[in-house]
Amino acid sequence: MRSIVSAAGDWQRLRRARSALGGPFGAAALAALVVVAVAATVAACGGSPAPAATVTVTATPSPTSSGASPSPGPSATAASASAQLVVAVASGPKANGISVVGATGKVKQLVAPSGGPISDLAWAPDGQRLAFLRAVSDTDSTSSLFVYNVPRKLLYRVGAGISPATIQSFAWLGATQLVECYFPAGATTYRANGTLYVRDIAKSSGQTLKDSGGHSIKGLGVSASTDGVHLAYVTYGAKSGGMIAEKLQFYDANDLAVTTVTTGQAPAEEDGDQFTYPSISPDGSLIATEQTGSDIGFGLTAYGTDGTKRLQTGSLVWPVPVSWSAQGSRLAFGGGSTSGASTDSDSLNVWAPAASKTTRILSVAKLPITSLAWTPKALQIAYAVAKSSGLQGTLWIVNSDGSNRHLLLADGSSPAWAVARIAFP
Repeated sequence: MRSIVSAAGDWQRLRRARSALGGPFGAAALAALVVVAVAATVAACGGSPAPAATVTVTATPSPTSSGASPSPGPSATAASASAQLVVAVASGPKANGISVVGATGKVKQLVAPSGGPISDLAWAPDGQRLAFLRAVSDTDSTSSLFVYNVPRKLLYRVGAGISPATIQSFAWLGATQLVECYFPAGATTYRANGTLYVRDIAKSSGQTLKDSGGHSIKGLGVSASTDGVHLAYVTYGAKSGGMIAEKLQFYDANDLAVTTVTTGQAPAEEDGDQFTYPSISPDGSLIATEQTGSDIGFGLTAYGTDGTKRLQTGSLVWPVPVSWSAQGSRLAFGGGSTSGASTDSDSLNVWAPAASKTTRILSVAKLPITSLAWTPKALQIAYAVAKSSGLQGTLWIVNSDGSNRHLLLADGSSPAWAVARIAFP
């Protein structure tokens, strides 16, 4: 089975959500929604309980940004560090730094707070590189793609000097290869399709992703299977009668084929999308999509690649962040029901595709869950609960059955787990 890089032929070696664009796929829209939702909920419920404890971040010398290509070789310090389970998070009150929490609870700062908010943290499969999106500012969600090289202790912007203006989403295809959705400088990004581009960051080379007919592939919200063979993404079509067509797309690198999984429509002049940030399962067999927008409501649907519906929630109170377990056997998602006892609260839910069963494992504070992630062995889930600012949250961890919930960081979001060689002080 070929990876996207090998299947696309002779590449000229050159990220969700939920950060790069304003509008339905962007952090700006989500932040505004959170501010309104939190204000209403807190007013109705008399506020939320304060965290019982905080974790102090231990600062380390800040790495500098660079446009240079990273050297893939490990450093002596990194080689001597023991491999351990860590979770990386966007840290600080403005979510514009990165910290890692180790297996013993120690915290280390990888990236000092600066610039705009950070989101969509994702580790390369070998745990040696951490990629993320960084927005220009709190009010400008135009994002660039950055990578922190753990062995080299090097932070750099991918493609600096030649990078497109906005990276809307990305996904790892291998230890050094990424697929990214970009918009060139000056391009309209709202309800428009970006170009999918495969990049080898170690060699500073790459090429536009193409289908079997040689056509460049365009879309939004790209995600990839673990082996890098399958992609899921969304495309917008023509506007007609006040609506705009949407397609949930599936790409198979084995034959470079693009398949339309299902179609939908969104109001052309208002927020609301049927397939926001599709998340493909690790084995590439299922695609979870968020339904978002105050006009069409919030919800979650999971499809087989043949278009069959495997999961469809009822209406949910908040936008629905999702996370597949590494084995693909479970899908975690946030979102309280709009009916019943949980009307005014969020909850943490787990769906087991094999059993077609969804379990509500936890009812959290009356504030939305904004991001979450399984540990590699699917024993625990880290999740961020929004604060009233809408830009940052408190980071918690809980066992997969809902037990032993406790605070990880007072300011943390976009958790990403890996086994990595990180030396803690």
